[in-house]
Amino acid sequence: MLVVAILALFSCRKETVASWDVDITGPVVSSKLNIRNFLTDSLFTTDANGILNLNVNREVAYIKVDSLLKLPDTTIVNTFTTPITLTLTPGQSMNLLPPTPLTFSLGDGIALKYGIIRNGNLKIKYSNTVSQPLSFLYILPGVKKYGQPLVISESIPPGNNSLIKTYSLDGYDIDLTAGGTANYNTITQSYTVSLSSTAQTVVATPGTGAKIELSYSEIVPQYARGYFGMQSVPVNIDTARLDIFKNFNAINFLLSDATLDFRIINEFGAEFNGSLSNIKSLNSVNQTSVTLNTQQLSSININRAFQANNVVNPTIKLISLNKNNSNILPFISNLPDKLTYAGNINLNPLGNTSGFNDFAYYNTGIKVLADINIPMKFMADAFILQTVSPIDFTTLKQLDNVNYGNFIINAKNGYPFDAIMQAYLVNDQNVVIDSLFVPGNNIIAKGITNAQHVVVAPSNQRLNIPFDNAKLQNIKKSKSIKLKAKLIMPTPQPPEISLKDSYEIDIDIIVDVNYKVKRK
Repeated sequence: MLVVAILALFSCRKETVASWDVDITGPVVSSKLNIRNFLTDSLFTTDANGILNLNVNREVAYIKVDSLLKLPDTTIVNTFTTPITLTLTPGQSMNLLPPTPLTFSLGDGIALKYGIIRNGNLKIKYSNTVSQPLSFLYILPGVKKYGQPLVISESIPPGNNSLIKTYSLDGYDIDLTAGGTANYNTITQSYTVSLSSTAQTVVATPGTGAKIELSYSEIVPQYARGYFGMQSVPVNIDTARLDIFKNFNAINFLLSDATLDFRIINEFGAEFNGSLSNIKSLNSVNQTSVTLNTQQLSSININRAFQANNVVNPTIKLISLNKNNSNILPFISNLPDKLTYAGNINLNPLGNTSGFNDFAYYNTGIKVLADINIPMKFMADAFILQTVSPIDFTTLKQLDNVNYGNFIINAKNGYPFDAIMQAYLVNDQNVVIDSLFVPGNNIIAKGITNAQHVVVAPSNQRLNIPFDNAKLQNIKKSKSIKLKAKLIMPTPQPPEISLKDSYEIDIDIIVDVNYKVKRK
């Protein structure tokens, strides 16, 4: 922003033959530096005393437990052969098997009564050892779409695996009671094998007929109802990103107060008991971690969700952590950008209390949200705010005519601590190649405070920041500017500081440059 404003002073000048140096002074930028600039503004609220409160809502974990109900791949082979010599006429049936049930082996005590298939396939390999084509009719009366049962009708040419086809089961309702209310995990299937109506009369010798290999695969429920068993689901160690303090760092930072509420949302129509453990706040910049110590998460009972008119009404379990029941203050004072966690979930710990009415929809499970509230009252030796802005000067030739100059900074500091300012020039390799401000001449004094360390009036200061042609060349190479403000607490014993919404630093920047002018 600073250099772009400089260029605007000279953008209308034309090249000349003769040249001489002139000094030009002009305003560059006016800005307010508030902590809201470094953390998302929408996260802040202000209490009755004007103190800022940082409010953060993050999804920490989403444990998708609906995958427990995926039907396993199942293959069955049925053979329709004659034990005696038969003369078959066109259309004549040779069925030797009655309708048979098909039971899916789900394990873990799962007993499903009904489902809606989101995705799934039925692959059938047909073989025919009769010299004429056979007709095959396969009916699943409990598998329906738009109220109509699944019916497969094919003509099987003579030969081994003479026909192989795959049928989509997407969108089908599936009744797993096999016609009886006490049954589960079972569908009814019926077969009819006959000589094709277009075939010629044929003599079928003993052992000849049809072999049908059916493979149910990749069946994923959109919805399932029944009893989901008493299962234990490990929650392997995982990491969640917070990205709250990515532009904020501090030295010997300790909050005065903070709360962390875990909201555990159960979208599953079943009860759970579980625990969360090994929760750590990780600060990737400082390479530090703090383990959360509390008994509140060691045993968590979670009630089942409810459904009405195909709408899920999840239940919510709230667990509140504060400085009295946990080490939440050092945990959050670590300024984490990540959280790690692990745990365990027990499904239906009390057994089949629903009477086969557990339910689940696709892509549902248990969601863990973290609601963090941080009043901006703390102790620290210093804290650092940082921001990065992209720049690009490759097409601006006017910079070649600037010899040297100064940035004149008029600053009004309304914070209760001194501010050390620095701006770093970063190239296209994300490497710092230079800095703008001169150490020792980049300190903005704190505002005037009362005995309670509350600012009653801002301080005013004027800084003179020179730059030469060498620094100008580095400015031209830069792709971004990283601005850091290190805010220094009073010493030797820093008091508790409260950040108020009214605290800010007003900055007016003026440029004074020596510029080479050419004229014909």
